[in-house]
Amino acid sequence: MSEQQDALEDLESSGVLAALAWADASAYRRTMDDFDPDTGHDQGWVGSTAHRLFVDRLHRVFSTGRHGVDSPEAASAGLDLVAAGLAPGEHRKMPLITPGEVVWSPLTQSPGWRCGDWRFLLTSFVYGESNRIPWPQKSPTKQRVALQGRPAGWLDPHPTLFDEDPGSLAVAFEALRAPDAELDATTLIVAHSIERELGIRELYLGRSRLNRHGEDAWYWKHDLLAANPGTPTAEPIPTSPGPIAGAPEVQDAPVRLRRQPSEGSGERRQA
Repeated sequence: MSEQQDALEDLESSGVLAALAWADASAYRRTMDDFDPDTGHDQGWVGSTAHRLFVDRLHRVFSTGRHGVDSPEAASAGLDLVAAGLAPGEHRKMPLITPGEVVWSPLTQSPGWRCGDWRFLLTSFVYGESNRIPWPQKSPTKQRVALQGRPAGWLDPHPTLFDEDPGSLAVAFEALRAPDAELDATTLIVAHSIERELGIRELYLGRSRLNRHGEDAWYWKHDLLAANPGTPTAEPIPTSPGPIAGAPEVQDAPVRLRRQPSEGSGERRQA
């Protein structure tokens, strides 16, 4: 079985894939609802705001950060804080994941989470350019992640003369030795983007590849919006303030108790 299959099976069964899709949709929905070019908002504002809200939504669904709990037993606390700030009824669509199943695991200054043998970090990118994300221009942390090395059994369909660049190997070796690298798990990247005018999103999970010489930016990547079970993906995010199409015109849904672990599994800056 390939690394990609292993990762997708593990992260789907734990609810992580559904959580990523939910958090991305929620973050961009709120971002585009608040977008106002007359106020001075631009594409940079959209990207940075959506990125921060994506982190916030993942803290909510994984019970980490300011939404952290001490134990699964403490999950009986009220859901009011988790639901605060979300669109009406949006918290009811949030996948149910047992606290502790996914833990907060940042890598240096980059927000990250860990589930079993897999860590994942977030990055934004220019819409339509996912295969050309310039990892050498990203943060040192993202460069270290892209230098983890090839997945076992991976064969480059388009080999180049630079595949065994001694300079790249030396940099990779030093990166892996860095005490703050904390590459104690296979680290994946969750890449997100939106086409602002149309409100169409892109969301990928994959293993990044340092593309110093124009290579593809990934060893493998998975389209989370095309294949995530139980998550509608065809409806564009609204691009101007106003009611969300199809949303009931009612007040916020009544607050219910925080999910219990026994309730079931989930539905399944440039940074």
